[in-house]
Amino acid sequence: MQYQIITDDLALEELCSSLTAGPLAIDTEFVRTRTYYPQLGLFQLFDGHQLVLVDPLAIQDLSPLWRQIHSQMRTTVLHAASEDLELIRHQSGAMPGKMHDTQLALAFCGHGLSTGFNAMTQALLQVELEKDQARTDWLARPLTERQLHYAAADVFYLLPCYEKLLPELIARGRLAWFEEECAALVARKQPRDAAEEAYRDIGNAWQLGRKELAVLQRLASWRESEAKRRNLALNFVVKELHLFKCALHKPTSLRELDQLGLLQPEIRNHGRTLLRLIDEAVNSDPASWPERLQRLVDFPHYKSELKRLRGKVEMVANEHGLPVELVASKKTIHQYLSWLWKCRDEERLEGDKPRLLTGWRQEILGDLNR
Repeated sequence: MQYQIITDDLALEELCSSLTAGPLAIDTEFVRTRTYYPQLGLFQLFDGHQLVLVDPLAIQDLSPLWRQIHSQMRTTVLHAASEDLELIRHQSGAMPGKMHDTQLALAFCGHGLSTGFNAMTQALLQVELEKDQARTDWLARPLTERQLHYAAADVFYLLPCYEKLLPELIARGRLAWFEEECAALVARKQPRDAAEEAYRDIGNAWQLGRKELAVLQRLASWRESEAKRRNLALNFVVKELHLFKCALHKPTSLRELDQLGLLQPEIRNHGRTLLRLIDEAVNSDPASWPERLQRLVDFPHYKSELKRLRGKVEMVANEHGLPVELVASKKTIHQYLSWLWKCRDEERLEGDKPRLLTGWRQEILGDLNR
């Protein structure tokens, strides 16, 4: 397995102009421990002829690479693409023009939903890979020969796996379903300004009253914005539990923040901001406070309806030889029930439909009430 390492802008531009027109296998190595956004450490690509490792720490301008990936004429092939898509969007400002995920392809071909890369190469190519470098520091330099070989293998074997899966998808009549699911994954990874809704993701927020939720909403929105601004993981700004405690107890002094168990760096760096936000929320117009959060489990027929829908999904998935979780995970069913029970009639008419009521899922599931 011979690979080329690109470490300067001119070499990258020349490479991108010489790539073949077919599918391009890509992968990224990144570090994301304390940061809000993943930090790109290495970019790998293989067009069937050229196997290349691009060093983003040594290159000033990655735009020739991004143009290849953004092109609607180019199919980029990834495996378990979710985090790679997020990284590409943050680094380049856009998503791949057309993306195929081999993990999804495996699922549509009757394999498990979350088949790992090594399991895929063993099943399709009878190749077992060493995965001992997965958690290495990809921002450290120089990278070792073992790291580079590991990274190169991820795209070298990705393309032949894809070339085996694509004809099988076509033979099964599932290429359109697969492409729809890949496009939906890309759409879900598009950034959304959801800072005002961040409070909904705080654990146990459903326990809070409206005034407390008003406090939590401001605190969670501020934390989201601060984390993005400083490129710092959310809990390295202020821990989630500490936001909940502030919303519940509404402290009015730095001493009370300390008594609630906030860390000294949290109090030192953000204490006065937290107190200001709490005060603003407490004294805001009660009409602006969020409604209390409703848990699906508290609806009267939740258990029986979840059981019924799971049974229908399992039956249909088995009929089509698909993983049950691909057709509908618990989260997907919850999305449908939330739409059905929590949305007003006009919201259901004007807003996006849940995944169970669109595309290939609707095609195979039919009427969910039967």
